[in-house]
Amino acid sequence: MTRLLIASPHRYPDLARLWHRFVMRDLVPAFTRLHLEVEVNIFCDANAGEFRRELFPGICFSASGPGMRDFMEFYDGTLQRTCDFLLFLDADTFFLDGEWAASQFEAFRDPRVAAISFVPRKGAPAIFALLCRVESYRPLVAPVFACRYEFPEIWPEGINLQPGDFAARELLRSGYKIVNFGAEEAGQHIANFRGTTGIRASREQIIRAAGEKAFQKSVAEDRACLVAAYDNVLLGCLYEALCGEAFACDEAGVALGGSMTLAELRGALEDLRDGKFLEELRERFQLSRRNILRMAEREGIALAIPALLANG
Repeated sequence: MTRLLIASPHRYPDLARLWHRFVMRDLVPAFTRLHLEVEVNIFCDANAGEFRRELFPGICFSASGPGMRDFMEFYDGTLQRTCDFLLFLDADTFFLDGEWAASQFEAFRDPRVAAISFVPRKGAPAIFALLCRVESYRPLVAPVFACRYEFPEIWPEGINLQPGDFAARELLRSGYKIVNFGAEEAGQHIANFRGTTGIRASREQIIRAAGEKAFQKSVAEDRACLVAAYDNVLLGCLYEALCGEAFACDEAGVALGGSMTLAELRGALEDLRDGKFLEELRERFQLSRRNILRMAEREGIALAIPALLANG
């Protein structure tokens, strides 16, 4: 039987529980109906002891160690697992329509198709939700999926390849195809929240190295961080509604204290004076709100979402 491995790196068990819920309910049954043997693996990139196995039925876990020390090595390490197809799925990417995802498997009837990229990065194939034919990827020069800096001697004119970019480029050069969905079509079937894990990890690292004020300053100056902080607010609303627990807690148990609390985020937004910047944030917040409400609708629940900016 053809084997499909769905694999994802996770640092935080609360976000992993949301991910697990959507994968096991929507993706696994849809791919199983294609007569695929489906396995799901969570790589504990950190906090492995906090992942309570009884909360993740049907999941195989792997922990960091030699050859798989972090999420970057996880990608290449997983490529060597026993499987025919491999779906890398980010911790903060949620398929709302498993049948749509499974229907795209038909593309692999063409032996030249090496992968399907469900969520693009700036219009190009990306690793956020990447379904790979493993026999196409394994012959590539290792590390296959790692970030790469090319021509560093003329930096900053060099090329900064993000995870998966090198593999995609080499496969396309060799005559393979990668089915690449655009953002608009992907957005109809997938709720994607970028950076929600990153801001939590950054808070841990920056506070440890430079203190609380340094973290708050770094977030206030970064659009992506502000969006990620708001996305964690939204994911926290859904998590609390489904699991009855606070989300992204700090060591004192404060909800969102491991990301940005509502008070911290509101304070950062109140200090902004750039009208264009605020409008960009407002548009991105609205997109995130629509995504979390679609997820809530899939769960059959209504969410009360706190307001952050006037008029949205």
